[in-house]
Amino acid sequence: ADSFVAGKFIGENALAAVGNSYEVTLIFLAFAFGCNIGCSVIVSQLFGSGEYGRMRTAVSTSCIFSAVLCLLLMCLGILGCDLLLHLIHTPAEVFEDSKIYLDIYIWGLPFVFFYNIATGIFSALGDSKTPFFCLAISSTSNIAVDILFVTSFHMGVAGVAWATLLCQGISCIL
Repeated sequence: ADSFVAGKFIGENALAAVGNSYEVTLIFLAFAFGCNIGCSVIVSQLFGSGEYGRMRTAVSTSCIFSAVLCLLLMCLGILGCDLLLHLIHTPAEVFEDSKIYLDIYIWGLPFVFFYNIATGIFSALGDSKTPFFCLAISSTSNIAVDILFVTSFHMGVAGVAWATLLCQGISCIL
């Protein structure tokens, strides 16, 4: 949604900046998905065997581990954003917009991580519908908020990034 809105309503450089940033966001998403899968496997095994006390411990441990990992990745992203963008050979004309997008996206990482932990837990307990509906609401609202922030508030690339952060937060809270 961010790429579409950036390209359609802001311009080619905005599309390139968001697309370029996607390479870095995929790294963060891979860690969040890893936490999701790891939590899901352990919780489903404990739930299936009726070990609810150990299951609660596993959920708590997963949340703590994910929080620490998320904090480390946020520090890496905040302190190393310029370096990461240079490593992927970000063109000079889109560098600043890529940096703006990534800086805002990185502040939303806790939402990404805890949404994924919650998804893993729901799936482990046999409920894949709840996280799907939350994601559908978040994705649909992200498109609307992207367009609102870009066309009405003229926020540019920052608008699509803030819309993503806001909608990820809503998905996480739901």
